[in-house]
Amino acid sequence: MIVRRDTLSQALDELEAGTLARASTIAVSRGWWEALSANERDAYRSRAERIGIELSADEEITAHFVEVRGGEDAPPLSTEHHV
Repeated sequence: MIVRRDTLSQALDELEAGTLARASTIAVSRGWWEALSANERDAYRSRAERIGIELSADEEITAHFVEVRGGEDAPPLSTEHHV
């Protein structure tokens, strides 16, 4: 399963509400992630950890969306790095 959402907040909201099934990873734009403050990154990490989601940053993903993935059909890309 691979789906896109407009923002990391939107993806996390849906996951917290249980409306996205089988998700395990959210990939965001590396540039967008690095532009966040340390407090913002920590807040996103905490939300993801609470629901068992791994966050990763990908140099190839645009800042216009995030990818929510899960299942065996969605392996990480070589450009992804765990955040």
